[in-house]
Amino acid sequence: MHKVTVLMSVYNGEKYLREAINSILRQTFKNFEFLIVDDGSTDSSADIVRLSNDPRIRLVQNGENIGLIRSLNKGLKLAKGEYIARMDADDVSLPERLEKQVRFLDENIKVGLVSSSINKIDETGKEVGVWKLSSSNDIIKQNLLKGLNQFSHPSSMFRKKCIERVGGYRERFKMAQDYDLWLRVAEEFEVANIEEPLCKYRIRPDSISIKNKTHQKSHHNLAHTLAVQRQIFGQDEFGYKPPGELFRLLRRELSKGYISKRRILSKRYLVCAQKCAFINGQRDFRLALKYSFMSVINNPLNFTAWRYASHLPFEKGKNKLRGLRNKTNRSSLFAAGHKADV
Repeated sequence: MHKVTVLMSVYNGEKYLREAINSILRQTFKNFEFLIVDDGSTDSSADIVRLSNDPRIRLVQNGENIGLIRSLNKGLKLAKGEYIARMDADDVSLPERLEKQVRFLDENIKVGLVSSSINKIDETGKEVGVWKLSSSNDIIKQNLLKGLNQFSHPSSMFRKKCIERVGGYRERFKMAQDYDLWLRVAEEFEVANIEEPLCKYRIRPDSISIKNKTHQKSHHNLAHTLAVQRQIFGQDEFGYKPPGELFRLLRRELSKGYISKRRILSKRYLVCAQKCAFINGQRDFRLALKYSFMSVINNPLNFTAWRYASHLPFEKGKNKLRGLRNKTNRSSLFAAGHKADV
């Protein structure tokens, strides 16, 4: 049995596919299978995979294009490895990536998901920046609930049993499906990043996330909202009920009498107003106010919620005033510098 399944889905990715495949075949860690799902490509992608001629490669061809998420879920079901390493058809894994991630998961048995920092490259392969990610479980979880993605999808490795436990990728998400998955995994397991870059992530102007930036942000915000719903109700509007002890306890609490249930909901809404009302890392005052009012509605005697709701408009005003001051200061500095140049 293989220790690792490297899972890749490719659709018309002939331009960079050979480089991506070779970066996996040249890994210092050897005990893996390379499962490549060709999602109905009409270019030479399937031929490139066959020409790689390595016994570790398993090529699975879809009869038609079914999309990335369904292809990945299909791959998860077919994977034989204890660990699943994701890989995209236009990125490059550094030689020691698998070795270092396998060692990390072997030594940290409570961690269900590990990713890494990445080097960003352009279409020609030139490095154009670094995305550094935190290694702390607590910081990662806090930032995830603030609406910030904390993992690089093409450099992620997770325990197969952990992904199966949370149900894999959700096919309702056409975009930001990785962020939705990370949130659900982080609700159940410890998570981590290796701070050293282990992957080269290619920035392409024709990539789906860049071409559909508005839809990407919309799905990202939806994933965040669903996570907050699970914090409050123990399930989200898509019907997902996390299997962990925390949520079993919450569901037991919510099954109590009417008054007890309303008090519990009031407390949960207030916590979400204070800690979860973030969109893409920015404080969302409208969302915070909404959760505060829901807290008051469920328990009008929750005076902490009343105080918090009444304080929010002043906090928003302070932030606006602070922003104006900063803008004025920058303008003054620019004017002074311009005058000095003259």
